[in-house]
Amino acid sequence: MRRPGDQQLGISKDMRLRQRADYVAVQSSGSKVHGKHLLAITRRRTDPALAGRLGLTVTKKVGNAVVRNRIKRMVREWIRLHGWVPTGWDMVLVAKDSAARQVHPDDFAPDLTKILRHFST
Repeated sequence: MRRPGDQQLGISKDMRLRQRADYVAVQSSGSKVHGKHLLAITRRRTDPALAGRLGLTVTKKVGNAVVRNRIKRMVREWIRLHGWVPTGWDMVLVAKDSAARQVHPDDFAPDLTKILRHFST
């Protein structure tokens, strides 16, 4: 049970892309950065002061439900520990087939570091 004053460790609703229209908007007009295991598609928000939001997409061609959920957990954990989407941006991360063979959140570090560095400039 949570106590008042405890730091939230999870991802709040306002930090996530939650509706299909948000995903489609980012994917249709965003810019892309390719990594070895992930593709990032980002788009500036209409109000640059709003918090950055993240959406994760792992398609069925990557693996079964267990594999897809494991990938999403590892990516969320790495981002939670090492930095979030910059303020004023929406980002969709799409897992590539090679993501299924990763076993630790740090296996995504080179891709995610490259992506976050690209959009923080």
